[in-house]
Amino acid sequence: MEKAFKEIFRLEREADDEKENIIIQLSKGPFHPMDREDIMRLVLTMDDIAANIKAASRKLLYVDPVDVPEEVKKDVVELTNMVYDIVMSLEEALKGLIEGSKDVLKLADSVERKEEAIDEFRVGVIAKVLKWGEKTKRISTLLMLKEAMENLENASDRTEDVADIIRGIVAG
Repeated sequence: MEKAFKEIFRLEREADDEKENIIIQLSKGPFHPMDREDIMRLVLTMDDIAANIKAASRKLLYVDPVDVPEEVKKDVVELTNMVYDIVMSLEEALKGLIEGSKDVLKLADSVERKEEAIDEFRVGVIAKVLKWGEKTKRISTLLMLKEAMENLENASDRTEDVADIIRGIVAG
């Protein structure tokens, strides 16, 4: 888990560097103020995705997997995979926007459908975590696990926000 966190930390730092570079370019470039505002919202919301994933991974470092029931571990891994999948779908939507693909709206819609699936799945996982929490004396583990799941859900929510921004750019 620590190796994964270090990689996530490195990638988030790389994303921060890119965000700063884009902001510098926007301040210099010949962009219309409305275009500049859309791009800034897009970049800052994508930064929120990375920050939430980093926060979730950091919190999971405080969770001893031995203390967590197998079913809950399996579901947290599945939730993590779902978040990875939605981020990859968002990447496709962003590429579609940049390339002027006629499918960009379908790609953005796909992100929204995946976000809804994550919300539904997370509700079930939270119920399992809370049920386990009633039996365990591992309150710190319970809290870190729940908070990590909240960060993953927030990352998912921000992907939907970016998809909405993409739709606004296309419709604008």
